[in-house]
Amino acid sequence: MKEILRKIPVGMHSITLIVKVFGYACVFIMLWSFAGSRQRSKVVNKVVVNIENDVENHFVDAEEIEAAISKGQNNMVFMRWYDSVSLQKMEHRIEKIDFVKKAQASHDLAGNLTVQVKLVKPVARIVAGGSDADRYLGSEGEILPTSEKYVSKVLTMDGPGARRLPFMEVEKDTNAMRLVAMIGYIQDEPFWKAQIAHMYVDEHWEVTLYPQVGQQLIEFGPATDVETKFKKLEAFYEKIIPAKGWSAYQKVSIKYNNQIVCQKSS
Repeated sequence: MKEILRKIPVGMHSITLIVKVFGYACVFIMLWSFAGSRQRSKVVNKVVVNIENDVENHFVDAEEIEAAISKGQNNMVFMRWYDSVSLQKMEHRIEKIDFVKKAQASHDLAGNLTVQVKLVKPVARIVAGGSDADRYLGSEGEILPTSEKYVSKVLTMDGPGARRLPFMEVEKDTNAMRLVAMIGYIQDEPFWKAQIAHMYVDEHWEVTLYPQVGQQLIEFGPATDVETKFKKLEAFYEKIIPAKGWSAYQKVSIKYNNQIVCQKSS
């Protein structure tokens, strides 16, 4: 056999290889076409909704998302042929739901459609004189309405600066995004998340914090040098409060460089 192969010209090997590759390609195309034909002949019979961060946001559940794509005459899914289901349009419709950040849809050969959903993370509630006027602030600067379905336990904020946020493009404003970053820092630190209850933002973006424990107003200043200022506030709680007591001061200022200014209670 080896002698026979040696007698076959090199060109014959090339032709044989080309024929084999062509044959494999034809088989692959036939199988792919068959699978696609089978998939197109199926109808969607099940929708699986996976919400990535529902622990941080209970405003939207799987039932609401499913209803948005399958309700009444607007049904985009159930008992529809696969080739009539537009995943892109479905994602777009889901992303129109308040508190939905991103949606990604896909389907398999079994007739199942999977929707991966990421929700906006609310980090503060902007108090504007009533629940209808109040808004939530998201972790990336999103402005969202309140809901009768759920109330998020986040810090509250008011003042001229805070009430300005719903009427501006937060993500394009430096002062506003500094404020968002500061709130994110508070949310990420367990002690400060538990301790800071309310934030007042004046017309110049100067911040005053109101703690859960203690009567002191915390004059923070602009939402800059956040980590450094909170380290000073930590020193106040660890060194000054134990020595002087919780009622000794009515205001503490950490807005100035390299110092903590305390104002005594009257």
